[in-house]
Amino acid sequence: MENPEQELNFHELELDDRLLKDIARLGWISPTLVQEKAIPFLLQGKDVLIRARTGSGKTAAFAIPIIQSVLSRKGESAVRETSVLVMAPSQDLCHQIAKVFTELTSSCGPLVRVVDLSSKKDRATYRHLLADRPDIVVSTPGRLRTVLTDGTLNVLESLRCVTIDEADLMFSFGFEKDLREVLKHFPPVHQSVLCSATLEEDVVSLKKLILHNPVVLKLEEPDLAIGDQLTHYQIEADEMDKAVVLYTILKLKLIQGKCIVFVKSVERCYRLKLFLEQFSIRSCIL
Repeated sequence: MENPEQELNFHELELDDRLLKDIARLGWISPTLVQEKAIPFLLQGKDVLIRARTGSGKTAAFAIPIIQSVLSRKGESAVRETSVLVMAPSQDLCHQIAKVFTELTSSCGPLVRVVDLSSKKDRATYRHLLADRPDIVVSTPGRLRTVLTDGTLNVLESLRCVTIDEADLMFSFGFEKDLREVLKHFPPVHQSVLCSATLEEDVVSLKKLILHNPVVLKLEEPDLAIGDQLTHYQIEADEMDKAVVLYTILKLKLIQGKCIVFVKSVERCYRLKLFLEQFSIRSCIL
């Protein structure tokens, strides 16, 4: 008799052997909750809205079915075309996403090509990167708008899938206008995926803008990260050195993405904000 609580294995998802090889090389045996729920729908070509916290494995949840779809199409045709666009609101996030795609396609050789456009480069470099029509392009909406508008990239006939990661941050990062402009360069029929840690008003607006009859996955997960997903550090510092230590941590990018700093008084909040502004580090007081 089958155990209903038995974990699903990646091999049961009927993925390409090359993709399975890279999944195994990364040490992944069983899908996380978000991967188990999202991958089958994405493999079916459905539009999906995924609400899952950071660290839940959602990048692989959309990367695995995207790569599988690219490999399946490559089996039918050797045509070079950009069929997948992945957008994230920051350069750091784009780098992380591109890294996951690169790791999951290392056994595919040149068959699946991934390009990250988020770094600041001149237009000649972008033209060179896109001239070979990579299968998967990762970018911020602003950078993507530039290459679509000037004709460096044309996906009107080739685009199959659009994914927006950290969708709840897109509008707050000032990308609403860029997103609306980018959508004008997409074909009317394509698969769309939204990933978000929350379902705030901005995400609902994006959902209406790009998703069509989507599957909505609201995954019930613990509010607090479990031990193997949360790392604690303690730094002992004199009172006068704390702000400098914080500046050093932020400047060296030891903390990726946004962070929340707790202090003991409102006055200290304003003092710390003014201190960080001296070094062009943006902050706000909650």
